[in-house]
Amino acid sequence: FETMTLSIIIVNWNGTELTEDCIKSILDTNYEKIKSNDFEIIVIDNGSTDGSRDGLKNLGDSVKLIKNKDNIGYAPACNQGIKAAGGKYTLLLGNDTIILNGVLEKCISFLEETPECGAAGCRLLNPDGTVQNNCKKFPEFINGFYTYLSLDKLNRDYDMSWFNYDKTMEVEQIATTFLMIRSSLLKNLSGFNEDYRILYNDVDLCRRIWDTGNKIFFLHTAEVIHYGNQSTKRAGFRERKIMYSDIYRYYRKNFGIKAIALIPVLFARLLFVSATK
Repeated sequence: FETMTLSIIIVNWNGTELTEDCIKSILDTNYEKIKSNDFEIIVIDNGSTDGSRDGLKNLGDSVKLIKNKDNIGYAPACNQGIKAAGGKYTLLLGNDTIILNGVLEKCISFLEETPECGAAGCRLLNPDGTVQNNCKKFPEFINGFYTYLSLDKLNRDYDMSWFNYDKTMEVEQIATTFLMIRSSLLKNLSGFNEDYRILYNDVDLCRRIWDTGNKIFFLHTAEVIHYGNQSTKRAGFRERKIMYSDIYRYYRKNFGIKAIALIPVLFARLLFVSATK
């Protein structure tokens, strides 16, 4: 039952300052739905130990805080927020973002005016104003090897290196750093597949959105600032092991038994990244 226009879902793990800045940027926007309280912010804290919970409490009634004892992973935490959301639209938002004026109303208006659009994303800007690449095609089997052997030049089509970020158009997948989705669709899909605890949950979600006959659009006129991969940078070996299990799970689900050939590549990559980060 929808009681408002927009529910904003943010997962926090030891990111006090980032999350607080993100929420403040939402509250400071000049969007009338924010000014009239026709929205909610749902923060799911994944067992933070940096004082996040106390800091978020100080933001008052604008934030609904769900507190997990442990870090249960991004996808399960997001699903807690999705189940609690009461808005017509649900925005999945990274805590390492800053909302700029215009982005919320532009995405809502586009969804209102484009019935075939199930979800809409926007331009992600680095702090210096340059554009991040946040749109990709769905990966083919060979892209798993190219990606995790760092053969980026062979991944140009998958990475959509040719994509014009100055044009609004349909895309296969877009980062859930900022993804506004029709809540009815998101709940019909039961949110994220929780088998993907950290990585590839967004790829899987986008694929399932397309499978319902809904489209995903990139909006070039809407922008947010994105600092990028802050939680991933803090990940230890345990979390990285989960990440690479997620990667293998996606390729096994979509490409079958031949995905076994990826195991040595992913294992070597896990050891290399864990040793150098």
